[in-house]
Amino acid sequence: MSLHRLLGFRVAVPDPDALGSFYDELGLTGDARSGWSGDAGGAVVRAETGSFRRLLDVEIGCSDESDLENVTARLEEGGAAVQRNGDVVTVTDPATRVRFAVVLAEPEPAPTPRPLVVPNAPGATVRVDRRADAVFDGPRPPRRLGHLVIGSPDIDATRSLLVEGLGLRVSDEIPGIIAFLRCSRDHHNVAVVGAPVPMLQHYSWECDDVDHLGHAATAIYRNDPTRHTWGLGRHFAGSNFYWYLRDPAGSFVEFYSDLDQIDDDDAWERAGRTEFDLAHIANAWGPHMPPEFVAPDDTEALCAAWESLGP
Repeated sequence: MSLHRLLGFRVAVPDPDALGSFYDELGLTGDARSGWSGDAGGAVVRAETGSFRRLLDVEIGCSDESDLENVTARLEEGGAAVQRNGDVVTVTDPATRVRFAVVLAEPEPAPTPRPLVVPNAPGATVRVDRRADAVFDGPRPPRRLGHLVIGSPDIDATRSLLVEGLGLRVSDEIPGIIAFLRCSRDHHNVAVVGAPVPMLQHYSWECDDVDHLGHAATAIYRNDPTRHTWGLGRHFAGSNFYWYLRDPAGSFVEFYSDLDQIDDDDAWERAGRTEFDLAHIANAWGPHMPPEFVAPDDTEALCAAWESLGP
């Protein structure tokens, strides 16, 4: 795959300082200008002041000059208003008004794994006469920003721009409802979901395992229980454990671990990509999807804000 990783995204929010304080709670490093990132670095979140919460930019890394040329050619062939400036190709999606940039960038360094924790199981006891180490752990920063989900009032048009234009691959989808797309070996780096107006529906931070996820999310939840949204559970699409909370701007924040990894497109299509339909859209197990996850509490305010901007 010529595209090789998510580089990050930029948002406008009414109170960037509040968002920054929230990221400090998570243990992220950085600031609004340079971008906040996880403990392992990688993709960043940047923020600026805006009258309402809005996703502005998404950046994706590519390998070489020919990738930029190919992306430019595909976008122009599709009739998009593409711009090329040195090592960056940009295009704005008319449906979401999000500016997507493909940037010549070094591949993400291979992560350093933590020691694998093997749990006790019936007939396979590996820990005897002592407590699990995880019960003594405390919250620590997530490893990295893994993906984001964009709400689009024209999901088919946004999906087409990202797949046929930029070159992302489809991992799973329910046509007209949600599409999980990848620009790396992760099951998804960008997903698109139908929404009445453009929005950053949620974004997700990778953790080492379910205990790391649990400790990190629990600390945020205990500081303010009203942040809790949905979890703990395991998704069907991507197979990952999840726990969702809410950031101060109103976007949902997911902590996740154990996401599907795709190295061979043919193998995934042949054996990995099993049937995915509405019965699987929420999770394999866990609480019911809350109504606010589909229709966020600020949807009406967002509709009014977008209407005030005009076409």
